[in-house]
Amino acid sequence: MNSRGTLINLNGRIIPLDEANVSVFDRSFLYGDSLYEVVRTYSGKPFRLREHLERMEVSATLCSFTFSQSIDEYHREILRSIDAYRSQPGRESEDVYVRIVVSRGSGKIGFGLKNLETPTLYVIIVEPISLFPNKPFEQGTRLQISDRIRNSPKALDPAMKSGNYLNSLLAYLSASEAGFDDALMVDHQGFLTEGTTYNLFYVNRGIVATSPLDVGILDGITRRAVINLCVELGIPCREVRYTPEYLLNADEVFVTSSLKEVLPVLEIGKKKINGGKAGPISKRLAQAFTELVNRELQLGGN
Repeated sequence: MNSRGTLINLNGRIIPLDEANVSVFDRSFLYGDSLYEVVRTYSGKPFRLREHLERMEVSATLCSFTFSQSIDEYHREILRSIDAYRSQPGRESEDVYVRIVVSRGSGKIGFGLKNLETPTLYVIIVEPISLFPNKPFEQGTRLQISDRIRNSPKALDPAMKSGNYLNSLLAYLSASEAGFDDALMVDHQGFLTEGTTYNLFYVNRGIVATSPLDVGILDGITRRAVINLCVELGIPCREVRYTPEYLLNADEVFVTSSLKEVLPVLEIGKKKINGGKAGPISKRLAQAFTELVNRELQLGGN
C-alpha cells in the first residue's frame, strides 16, 4: 500500500493511497457537507462499531442527509477494510484507527440538492493506531478553557458529527499555541460543554458529573460506556450544567473518547487538578473500561 500502511476504501474499492481522489466539486470539500465516525480496534476488532454507525444515522437525520448506501454496507466495508489492512505482510497483529467519511455527493456549485449529480460517496481510511499516540494514563493531559465558545445546537448542533469542524479546530490551535495539549469549550451561557474531540467529566466528593446532551455535546460512545460503568460500580453519576469554577475546584477531572479512552486531566490553565496526579475514581473507571473492552472482545461483538 504505502510506507505509512494507510489503506483506503473508496465506495467499496480498496485502492492505493495515491489513487484515492475526490472531485473538487465534492460537497465535503466545498462546504464541509459530510458526516464521519471514528473507531479503533483492539486485537483487530473494532469497539462498538454498530453503535458508531447508528450514531451516524442520527447525525444524518439532524442535517437532512440521505445515505445512498445502507448502514449494513458501511459496517461490512469497514470490517473488510480492517481485514485487508491486517492481511499486509508485517501488519497482521497491528491495531488500527478507522475513519469513515460520507459526503453528500458532488455536482454543481450551490447549496441546493438539485445541484447534486452523484449519490453519497464514502471513504474509509485505515491507519496504524501508532500514528495517533495517546498520552500514558499517569501522564494525563493539560487543557485550556478556550475563549472560543462551542457552536450552539440551534446553529450547528455538536450532536451531529459532521465534517464542519472549524469551531473545534480553531479552539485547539489556540490552546496548542499557548502550550496546552488541547482545549475545553463553554457555551454562550458560560457552561462547560466538552473538548474539541472528546467528552468531559469531573469528580467531587465521590460523585461523577458530566454535561447533559442538551447543553450541546456529542453523544460519545465512550461517554455512554463510562456512565454505564458508574452504574455497575455503584459510583454516583450526574448529568448537570456547570461552570469553569466547578471544574477548577473538582477533586478529579477526566476526558473520554474512542482514542483517549479514559484520560485524566492533570492541569487546566494554570490550575493543577488533584495536585497534578490522576485520582482514584479516574483510575477505577479507566481499569473498568479496559475490562469492558476485553469482555466484549471475548464475546466477539462489533
